[in-house]
Amino acid sequence: MAGAKHKNRTSWEKGKSANPGGRSPRMGPNGESLTELCRAHTVDAIKALSEIMQQVTNEPKDRISAAVALLDRGWGKPKEAIDVEARVEGGLGLPVIQILRYDDPPGPTH
Repeated sequence: MAGAKHKNRTSWEKGKSANPGGRSPRMGPNGESLTELCRAHTVDAIKALSEIMQQVTNEPKDRISAAVALLDRGWGKPKEAIDVEARVEGGLGLPVIQILRYDDPPGPTH
């Protein structure tokens, strides 16, 4: 509880914003947003990732990271499969939810 003894120079009145102007925009030298500045380098970034991935003298972990980054951006991150089962037990009428997580999709094993 903030009483009189807890007030200090940084306190503000209830209902008043601490930052009435909102977050300051992040702008580049020509008024570009951070997103616009980053997107301007998309082609170069993809080329760099592709070169890292294809260079056989690079560490395998670096090549894999570059390949995953390219695949995630091109195809999206893989969806994680979950199986949800809900049932009502007892007299409370509250659902009991069991969530199972599989590392691999369930299916026949060979």
